[in-house]
Amino acid sequence: MEVELIRVELRRPTYRYLGFAHVRSGDGREYRLPMTGTVAQWLEVGAEYELRLSRETEIGFDDYRLNGEVPIWPLFAREYAAERTSPVSGETLYSYRVLAREARYERDYEAIVELEQYHYASNEELLAWWHCEACDRYEEANARPHCPKCGAPMRFHDLKSATRASRFLVLELLEREPYEPQYVGYVRVDPPIPAMNRRLPDGTIERDIRRRVFPGEWFAHPFAPRGGEGAGEWWELQGEALKGARSPVARLARVVVHPDYRVDGLGQLAIRALVDWMRERWVPDMRRPKEALETIAMMARYNPFMEKAGFVYLWDTGSGRPVLYLPLSDRARKAIEDFLARDPVARDHRGKLYRPRFEPVEPLSCPIRLRKLFKSYSNELTLEDLSEPVREALEAFGVRERMIQRYVIKNGEIEIEPGKITAIVGASGSGKTTLLRIIWGLLTRCDDPLYRPDAGEWELPANARVQLLIPGEVEPDFGDAAVIEVLYRICGDEALAIEILNYAGISDAVLYRARFRELSTGQKERAKIAWVLAHRPNLILIDEFGAHLDPATARRVARRMSQLSREKGITLVLVTHRREILEALEPDAVYMVGYGTLFRADEVPERGFRVREPYATYIVEGKKRWEVRRYPTEVRGKVGVVSGDKVIGTVEILGSKGPYTLEELREHPDRHLADERFLKEYARGEKLYVWELGEARKFHEPVEFEAQRGQRTWIRLRRKGHQRGESSEDATRNGD
Repeated sequence: MEVELIRVELRRPTYRYLGFAHVRSGDGREYRLPMTGTVAQWLEVGAEYELRLSRETEIGFDDYRLNGEVPIWPLFAREYAAERTSPVSGETLYSYRVLAREARYERDYEAIVELEQYHYASNEELLAWWHCEACDRYEEANARPHCPKCGAPMRFHDLKSATRASRFLVLELLEREPYEPQYVGYVRVDPPIPAMNRRLPDGTIERDIRRRVFPGEWFAHPFAPRGGEGAGEWWELQGEALKGARSPVARLARVVVHPDYRVDGLGQLAIRALVDWMRERWVPDMRRPKEALETIAMMARYNPFMEKAGFVYLWDTGSGRPVLYLPLSDRARKAIEDFLARDPVARDHRGKLYRPRFEPVEPLSCPIRLRKLFKSYSNELTLEDLSEPVREALEAFGVRERMIQRYVIKNGEIEIEPGKITAIVGASGSGKTTLLRIIWGLLTRCDDPLYRPDAGEWELPANARVQLLIPGEVEPDFGDAAVIEVLYRICGDEALAIEILNYAGISDAVLYRARFRELSTGQKERAKIAWVLAHRPNLILIDEFGAHLDPATARRVARRMSQLSREKGITLVLVTHRREILEALEPDAVYMVGYGTLFRADEVPERGFRVREPYATYIVEGKKRWEVRRYPTEVRGKVGVVSGDKVIGTVEILGSKGPYTLEELREHPDRHLADERFLKEYARGEKLYVWELGEARKFHEPVEFEAQRGQRTWIRLRRKGHQRGESSEDATRNGD
């Protein structure tokens, strides 16, 4: 039905989330429609709207729809998906489902206050006003306070930095872990500022610059309340200013994303949601279709976020703050392009403000190759320093003074390619840290026996600039200086220091100025990564990467490090045991360390042989040392062990023996693990041969391969997605 707005009902304390629009239909019926005051205050008395009701009496928030030239109620809400893709394959690694909706509830604004603190609060800054309904008293706080007079919990009133014209869009995670926040960001949109001047490079001021670029009528009806001595009078004056404000331009006043999620592009998703909201609802004023979005953001000098979202830099304000515009219409786009083409200063910067500082590094001049590597540790245990009761207790268990010696790495081999990512995995105490120590010791010519191999052969690049991070052993000392100050002292560039912090997953300006001891455990880990990056190494060695990060944050930081190292040519060697980190890193090579072994876990040999279960698993676990076959084999060396359509590990074929009778094979069940019935059925009355196996290795993850027709026992192995190799006939012939 068609209705006319006859009155708007607002209460100052709760106007953000509660207001009423009183409307009258053509037949004289009146309706009191509940809605947020931030929407109701923009409606014009005497204007006509379209109303659809699901009930005629006691109308609630969800019982009606109200439309003007644009939808007014219910509020804007839309789901978005943000996929985080692999820098290697482009495939999706993980994704977010986000609900972007206009703030409606009191809890939404409480979340906004909490998120606002990540950006702008310090110990001295209070961001919000709260109201006690019993005492009609207002207090400043950053979290819901209790009334100092009556002790009752106070209700949210407003953000101190906002105006009545401000409208907010919140971002909620729809699928999240229990430890993840519900609100991951918000956007605030305002009318454009009433007037804007431009500072030229020589310091002169050019007044009213926007009228040189856009039609003057775009800014002819600003939101510009004047005067007011008290908070109550100021609130009323803003209400009067709302009545005449209208513009096809809106201003992005805030876009705030939870610090843990900024490296994953949710800020750009927030801008996309804002643009959709503006186009559908003409926010904030709902009176003119929006053609451009302006923002004034000093941080745009130090972070490319705005430009990545499509904003174009045009000029600096009279106070020296950068101004950027996002065109939403062809008219706005053409106006911006014409200005950039004709204005002498704009022609020089061409709409670009941010200049990246982190340049690609000089890659390693050759691979790092370690062969025949040996490293052992000796430890002499004595009972000398123990108290007599403890010594007697240990002696009861047979503990005596002794020398313990074991190999941590025995005849190991590793090759680290320049610009590639290598992951080292293995059980605790298996030798992962030892391997990093050896690599670092060889490259730095360290004489400490802890960082030197016992024996081996190695080839090293002459131009390696290596940084090592081993928690509790080799790590930075931040002292009592601010984190950003420490990085600035290393790299000598404040913009580069900020860029590096962003790369490491610390993109909160509040944390930039924090001291290391003031950070959380996870933030400290990211600060250490930033310290490593600040030295601009071409080789980074990190032990227990992401150990103190929750799974979701670890995945985000790992993906970012993977992208950074590949973009900048950094060779990355990381020790980790966490699956989510390996998935996000997508390492070019994975090496296993444990029980003295060191080998590439994901290296698939050129050929493999098919074995049924459970014998295939017995082989790669080193339990089965003889493979019984009807024929001998001339194949020697490392081959893949194929179970079904996957390579599950490798084994060395040491030789071929036989023929053996069934009676002879019965004498060695511990070697072939086959029962007598199987041997009899398999032999079919003939003698059998055995292939001697050794150096079994089980893959961390089975590897799929592309099977070719004609391959039965021996298979020419090619990973799925790789180019096919020889024909099946060649593969069979080259096997046996």
